Order: sequence, then C-alpha cells, then structure tokens
Amino acid sequence: MDKGRYIWCRKCGAIHHVTDFDRYPGYAGADDEALPANDWRDFMARHAGHRLEPMTATGNDPFPSGSVGDPMTVAYLEVSNGAETLLLRRSRKSIDVPLDYEIIKGALVENGVSLEIQEQAIRKEMKLHFRWSPAAPLSDEQISRFVSLFRQIVSGIDPADAQDGLRSDRDEDVSYCRLDAASIENLIESCSSCFPPAELASLRRFIETHSAADDVMALLKRRAVAVQQAAQ
Repeated sequence: MDKGRYIWCRKCGAIHHVTDFDRYPGYAGADDEALPANDWRDFMARHAGHRLEPMTATGNDPFPSGSVGDPMTVAYLEVSNGAETLLLRRSRKSIDVPLDYEIIKGALVENGVSLEIQEQAIRKEMKLHFRWSPAAPLSDEQISRFVSLFRQIVSGIDPADAQDGLRSDRDEDVSYCRLDAASIENLIESCSSCFPPAELASLRRFIETHSAADDVMALLKRRAVAVQQAAQ
C-alpha cells in the first residue's frame, strides 16, 4: 500500500509525494559523483505563489495493473485533505525517472471478492511430499483429481466467511486465508470416495500439514477492484 504525505498544487494539478527519497542524490553517469537533490524543495520552488494543499493517503490500496514488485507497474491510489478525495494514477516512463502522479477523474470501485486455490503450488508440493510419504507417490491424474475436489469444496465457501490472513507481497488485491477445520473435513470426506485408505491417510497429513495461512493449502482471497471513470 502506498502510504505517506502528498502535496497538491491546485493551480497546476501537479502532485508531489513526500518521501525519504526526496533528498536521494542523483548520478549523471555510472562513475560520476553524487549530485545533491531535494525534490520537495524543487517542487515548492516551481509552484511558489500557487495554492498548495497537503494530502494524505486514505488507505485504499492501489490497483496494480502488474506486479507490485515491478518498479514500472501502473497503480491507482486515493489521497484526501479531509474534504476532497482524489484518485491518482502512479506511473513512470522509465526506471531512471521518478514516479509520476496524475489526477484521474474517477474512483476505485470494489466489485466483490472471490476465493481461489493455489493450484500450481499444490501440485508442486504434492510431488515433493509424496516422495517421503509412507503412501505410494500419486500420479498426475490422482493429483488432478485431488485439485478438482479441492476446487469444488472451495466453490461452496462464502468469501465473507474466509478470514483474511497474510497479504500477498506480489498483489495488493490478494490475501491468504487459512483453511478452516470444517472445510478440511469436507475435503477429506470428498477424497474418501476416490482414494484408498492408505492414500487417504497420507492426504489428510498433507492437508493438515500445509493448511496454515502461509502454506499451499491456504486460500487466495482476491478483491476485484476497477477504476470507474467519472461521467463527462
């Protein structure tokens, strides 16, 4: 989440994000000496005499159009002065230039939440798990059957009942939810008609071992957020 203070020039519409990097030195070349900088002071000088408004992030998460860890990701966030709220589009033209903040006429609108399973992570972990499990390794077909049963169980869970746990460090709109005991039992019961007792016992150990909020059996709660453009 993009936290911090902002300055809004009401005359120009320019936005400056006040950060610890305001005084981060620049370099003309790879081997050149550091060039002193003060982005906040430069912004204030460019807009001297203009009406400037202090703004603060509302806490409404950005809506990344790419990976959060990608410095080139375009994101949206809200800032407010207590009376007015602005939607900002955060972007940059290249990695060598500072982030740019553009005021967008619109708002962030939530379109509900959904639950997903970590299919690829489950498949990978099951192949590792059953190398040392007392039961014989599961075939790809059996793993696919388990994944399908798990997806079916999750489809019947109300997202509102899934308690948010860890926030994803790759996607601001995703959090991990621990699989609850009732869902575990429902999944094991569903598996009982498809797997023999030895494999079922091993599957139970796998599910219970990997059901923590930071493990592969945790559910992904995805928030659907869209940018709603204001009517012209």
